[in-house]
Amino acid sequence: MMLFDKCRQFTQAREIQAAGLYPYFKPISESEDTVVTIDGQKRIMLGSNNYLGLTHHPKVLEAASKALHRYGAGCTGSRFLNGSLDLHEQLEAALAKFLGKESALVFSTGYGANLGLISGLLGRGETVYLDKLDHACIVDGAKLSYGDTQRFNHGDLDHLTRLLERNTTGKGTMVVVDGVYSMEGDIADIPGLSKICNRFGAALVVDDAHALGVIGPNGDGTGAHWGMQDQVDIIAGTFSKSLASVGGFVAADESVIHFLKHHSRPFIFTASLPPANTAGVLVCRLRTSVMATHTPDQIDTALEAFGRIGKELGVI
Repeated sequence: MMLFDKCRQFTQAREIQAAGLYPYFKPISESEDTVVTIDGQKRIMLGSNNYLGLTHHPKVLEAASKALHRYGAGCTGSRFLNGSLDLHEQLEAALAKFLGKESALVFSTGYGANLGLISGLLGRGETVYLDKLDHACIVDGAKLSYGDTQRFNHGDLDHLTRLLERNTTGKGTMVVVDGVYSMEGDIADIPGLSKICNRFGAALVVDDAHALGVIGPNGDGTGAHWGMQDQVDIIAGTFSKSLASVGGFVAADESVIHFLKHHSRPFIFTASLPPANTAGVLVCRLRTSVMATHTPDQIDTALEAFGRIGKELGVI
């Protein structure tokens, strides 16, 4: 079949595999927090998203185990029908309070959260403005929507302003950025973005996947880092980085969350977040700050050692 011709012609990855240089899909047979077993050998894990070291925390494992036995391995349905648990609502309330928003909505993945947020909210004739280095799930959410998409150069607020000035539709607009850009490590300029969004009446959406638990006075993300959480209209994020699990969320005004519950197809037409994952996140002390297993001094020591040894080995 012609459809599969491109599959047979895709040889680059196999050539790299044959040369013994293929770095992807390495199966881990055992995980002990910072040490994993690969091909029967113990390896130090340096590629993990387990930012706060909570994935193996005893309280997280205990909460997940209790939920597994109480509710089962899955929810056997979507949130829209029979898949909503009291755990989901407890987590949503905790997230909303922690992030200073009226309401929150839990998704099955962080990818799905941005996909469902943008595609569910952006209607015909409306426009979303994306930083060119935004995560793939943000880009895909824009593609899935019925709205128009404009891209501005990374961190270039003058370029964003020019694009907004050209918009004469009179329809709704949103600007979506990563709070912390995972590959570059820079932090979104919330003061500058907020000023522009207020000028043009655009909603400011921040994906805090790599910021939650990492920056902000209590680990509460990019807006809080700048002391401008109230200027961020919608916060999206994931549980797979700092919060020991998998899944995602959107936090915003109650009317926005209510709308998404009834219009976000990636939310409505998928099975809900499993009980064990939900309980694991919920125990991570979202009331006042994110629970961490290491102190700032320990983090500084680890960073110093990483830099020193990396330079000695010539890998950084």
